[in-house]
Amino acid sequence: MIPYKKILIPTDGTNDTRAAITFALGMGKITGAEVTAMCVNDVSNYAIPWDASAPDTDSPHYQACEKATQTVVDLGAQMSVEVTPLVVTGIPLREIIDASNNYDLIVMGTAGRAGVSLMLLGSVAQKVIRFASCPVLVIRGDQPGGLACHRILIPTDGTSITRTAITHGLEMARAFNAEVTALSVSTVRSIPISLGGNDEQFTPDYCQTAVDSVADMGRRLGIVVKPTVVAGSVANEIIRASTGHDLLVMGTNGRTGFEYLRLGSVAEKTVRHARCPVLVVRAPETMHPKI
Repeated sequence: MIPYKKILIPTDGTNDTRAAITFALGMGKITGAEVTAMCVNDVSNYAIPWDASAPDTDSPHYQACEKATQTVVDLGAQMSVEVTPLVVTGIPLREIIDASNNYDLIVMGTAGRAGVSLMLLGSVAQKVIRFASCPVLVIRGDQPGGLACHRILIPTDGTSITRTAITHGLEMARAFNAEVTALSVSTVRSIPISLGGNDEQFTPDYCQTAVDSVADMGRRLGIVVKPTVVAGSVANEIIRASTGHDLLVMGTNGRTGFEYLRLGSVAEKTVRHARCPVLVVRAPETMHPKI
């Protein structure tokens, strides 16, 4: 079993986080992990500079955070899962990323918006995926948050970037007794589908080898894996395949700057548009060291 010993649930008390909370509590119960519900008392809500070391616990914003975390505590009690409430004062994105050093998994909700509205509003979840020091499971507010996890989709390109995600995906399948689809996308585009490598290696035969490798790993764990190869745009094919699955587990390298923009982010596009929750696992070489 993947050692999810400490799970962090960022919450703001809105309905957008409810599905993520339900899933995270279920994961905590299955794995026996310590679960923390974290709400950030956003300093941008205050008209004057605020001392994070001495927050005004009587302010409406702080009390709203306490209520949000207490809601998770109460839901956890109903599921026999102990939850530690945590309220911190600061910038939500920065606080969640900093906290990721101390956790094995972040399960967070994001607005069920799509298209232009999501791009204009920005998404804390998208940036957490890029910079967090642990895997991030994102569940949109318009997706179910129950633990009916019967079918798991694991995209692979056969490179080291997806290797760790494959391990996480197979272990999740073992935990939930789920079937797995291993998907690889063959493309003739000028930009490689992997966030590394070259065009020549992503032929249909290469992709078949990649998914067959996942199937072999699954057999050793007693997991049924369906190897699937399709041709097309990587992100679009993954999003299309997510229909009919309960969880999508994919790797990313977390690059930033020009290289990140040039190659694009399959993971971030997938999180925005996938039809099921997405667990994003960064390759170990791109992870920040744990504190």
